[in-house]
Amino acid sequence: MPKEIVIRKKATEELRVNGWITWFAPKVKFQQTDIFGIIDLLALKGKKQKNIQLTTISNVSSRRKKIIDFLKRNKVQMMVEIWAWNAKKKEFKKEKINIKLKKLRAK
Repeated sequence: MPKEIVIRKKATEELRVNGWITWFAPKVKFQQTDIFGIIDLLALKGKKQKNIQLTTISNVSSRRKKIIDFLKRNKVQMMVEIWAWNAKKKEFKKEKINIKLKKLRAK
């Protein structure tokens, strides 16, 4: 199973080739560095933005659950992409998560 740094390098290179600029928080030992605990990598291109969670194929389900729980719990509507590295196929499986929030009615 590839280490996180290897997956991040593959993702940033794929994005760079397609014209995106990227940013990720520097790693600090024993501290969480994901943005809000759900975003590993930010990518910008013109007016577009990608919020990306990097993982491996075997961890997609747990990452999906973590993202959905965070968005619902905090009543946040935004798109987060899961990029799961498939070592056998040498490519990313990509999934978009976008929770539609129901409007809260004032009582």
